[in-house]
Amino acid sequence: MVEISAIRDTVVAISVTLGVVFAIIQLRGIARDRRTHLVLDVFSHVGTLEFSEQFAKILNAEFKDAKEAEEKCSIVALSMVARYYEGVGLLIRRRLVDPNLIFESLPFDIMWRKMKPWCLEKRRSLGPDIYVHFEYAAAREMAYAAEKKREGV
Repeated sequence: MVEISAIRDTVVAISVTLGVVFAIIQLRGIARDRRTHLVLDVFSHVGTLEFSEQFAKILNAEFKDAKEAEEKCSIVALSMVARYYEGVGLLIRRRLVDPNLIFESLPFDIMWRKMKPWCLEKRRSLGPDIYVHFEYAAAREMAYAAEKKREGV
């Protein structure tokens, strides 16, 4: 015959196991929600009038070096856009957002190529860590685009 204490121990063990499984499922959902909110925040900032104006100013300007970039676009515009891309690049590097999702909407490679002279000049004058995440994400986006092209997507 089965003792009541053995049945109770079995029920407790099953309850604990189910509780752990439920907690893991909940934590995964919370993490997914957090990443979703990060991505939505990334995209909502791009849609602001202030950012869009500075972004367009840089995208439409032609310049060959950092000095000309500052004359045509302004330090404020260059700093705002570069810092934004740097921040999103950091999120990508730390694996807090799905890079492929970001690359579908933000032109890292285009903006890096456009802003590279200015960013590298700032790196030379301010230190080696300036805009490294922006550059990293641009390189990752180029690799992503090449992979998509190979796959015919």
